[in-house]
Amino acid sequence: MLENQNSRNSGVPGLLLLSILVIIFAYCRPNDAEVSTFKPLSETEEKLKLRELGERLFFDTRLSVDNSIACANCHIPALAFTDGDSLSTGIHGRIGMRNSPSLFNVVNQDKFMWDGGVKTLELQALVPLQDTNEMGSMVSDLIPELQKVEYYDSMSLLISGEHFNPSVLTRALGFYQRSLYREQSLYDDWKKRGEDVNKSVKKGYELFSGRLNCVACHAPPTFSNNSIENNGLYENYDDPGRYRITGDSSDIGKFKVPSLRNVEMTAPYMHDGSLNTLKEVIEHYKSGGSSHPTKSKLIKPFELSKEEEEHLLSFLRSLSDKSMKKHWQKVFNTSY
Repeated sequence: MLENQNSRNSGVPGLLLLSILVIIFAYCRPNDAEVSTFKPLSETEEKLKLRELGERLFFDTRLSVDNSIACANCHIPALAFTDGDSLSTGIHGRIGMRNSPSLFNVVNQDKFMWDGGVKTLELQALVPLQDTNEMGSMVSDLIPELQKVEYYDSMSLLISGEHFNPSVLTRALGFYQRSLYREQSLYDDWKKRGEDVNKSVKKGYELFSGRLNCVACHAPPTFSNNSIENNGLYENYDDPGRYRITGDSSDIGKFKVPSLRNVEMTAPYMHDGSLNTLKEVIEHYKSGGSSHPTKSKLIKPFELSKEEEEHLLSFLRSLSDKSMKKHWQKVFNTSY
């Protein structure tokens, strides 16, 4: 009897093992394996999904530590993706260090931030996210929170086969920003499509590309040479610019040359937003700027008649994307 009881008990581990094997088999069926296998999207589909994801992230305040600030707070579409302030405002009303640059046509740039210290848009996305005067988030804390958002995690799985992570975050934001590209201005109608423009625009361009030699730094079609220059804004710089990156005294006061596309919509101007209008910008360059050891040799004083100044302004306004300018005028009730 005892032997029979032991025999029955000895069968229990065998049944347990059989049950475990059945469970394992159930979770490893071929059909289930096919469902969980990541299937890469086509190139076209991937681009569409990345842009969609990047756009959603760009306008989401959950990227800031207190859920109050989105990328779009400092890069407003109707202002050519600037914010209209001298210095941007971040979490808790904190004032940032520099003027918010336009993101429109940023695909043409090879360095980012005013000091050119960041080489890719993917890396650039991390700077405002973690800056305590901007969005104030720690990526290590942010990612788990965004993983909980069903849309973000499902999109990440669809695009990469992985749960939402820093790579997907920065890649999507970078892709969205690169998609903000359009060259549909009056200048483009004239130079690229052979359409006629008014005489004032033509005379302004003659000044811009000829006697004033603005094209040395703002050459078409991008209207920036992406260089880092001191344009003589100050004799003494509170913000030393490129020097913060290199520690080289020859870089004091040097900042990235911005594109002039959509420039009429991106006031105020300069790295610190210290010049409020295009007329003030022209006056600055007419004066030859302030004396500084690192000032570009290209910055020299010049004279303009009132008529020539209006021609130059007409040309600068011709660099505005037509659909964006129409939206800007409607939103801000601005026209010339």
